[in-house]
Amino acid sequence: MQLRNPKEIELLRLLWPIGSEAVLTDVFVRTTIRSGDLPLLVESLEQCGFIFNRTEKTISIAQEPELLVPEAILAGLRTTTIGRDVLVFRETSSTNDRIRQAGVSGAAEGLVIFAESQTSGRGSYGRRWLSGPRSGLWFSILLRTQISPARWPILVQMAAMAGADAVEKWVNQPVRIKRPNDLVLGGGKLAGFLLETSNSLDFQILGIGLNVQSAPEIAGCPTSAVEQFSEKKVSRAALAIDFLTRFEEWYLRTPLSEVSLAFERRVLLPC
Repeated sequence: MQLRNPKEIELLRLLWPIGSEAVLTDVFVRTTIRSGDLPLLVESLEQCGFIFNRTEKTISIAQEPELLVPEAILAGLRTTTIGRDVLVFRETSSTNDRIRQAGVSGAAEGLVIFAESQTSGRGSYGRRWLSGPRSGLWFSILLRTQISPARWPILVQMAAMAGADAVEKWVNQPVRIKRPNDLVLGGGKLAGFLLETSNSLDFQILGIGLNVQSAPEIAGCPTSAVEQFSEKKVSRAALAIDFLTRFEEWYLRTPLSEVSLAFERRVLLPC
C-alpha cells in the first residue's frame, strides 16, 4: 500500500469541499499540524496538482488536481469500511485484476482501487469496457461480505443505487437502471457494474465504470456522461466520494429487502 503523510489528509479534510476557507489558527488548533509543517504540506500537495489560496490568516483550496489522487478522495470520506484505503493507478489492465491480487494477499475489506485508464477493462458477459484517460471513474472495491452467495447479485443492486444517488447530485433528471447492471441517463448508458469472486469464494470484487466527462461511441448502444447533463464541471473526486459514501450506506446499514425495493423503483420498464 502507498505511504501517505496523514497530515496532508488532515489539511485537505479541513479544507474540503473546494471553496471552504479555514483560519490558520483554527488549522493548528483542530489538527496535529503545526505552523512549521504547513509550508511543506502545501508544497507536497501542490506537486500532486492542488492549488491553494493563502493569506496571512487563511487558507483554502482554489483548485483540485485534474488527475485523481488518493488524498483528495480520502479527505472527503467519512466512511468506516468502504474506502479504508484508496489507491490510484495511472494505467492498469483492469482494476478488478488489481483488487483480485490484493484480496489473495489478504487485504482488508473496503480497499478501493481506481485507474485513470484501463487497457483491458471488462464488462458483463466478457465485453470490453472502454475506459479512456480522465474521461470517467474506473474503479473496484474489495468486499468480504457475510451475505450468502445466492444473494450476491444484490451487491450489484447496491452499487447501482449508490451510483444513481451520487450522479443525481450533479444532474437535474432521474438516473434509471436497466437490468441487470447498467445505469441510464438521458436514454444512454451511463455506467456498468461487474461482480467477480475469488476461486475460494472468500472475497468479492465489485467493478464500476462510470462515464463522467465524456462517453465512448459504441455502435448500436447509446451512451451518456454526467457532464452532458450537468450545469457545472463535475469533480471526479467529489463524485467518487459520494459514490463510496452512498455504497457504504446501502451495504452496511440498509436491510436487503429495502435495497431490492429501492432498486425496483428505479428500473426502466420495458418498452
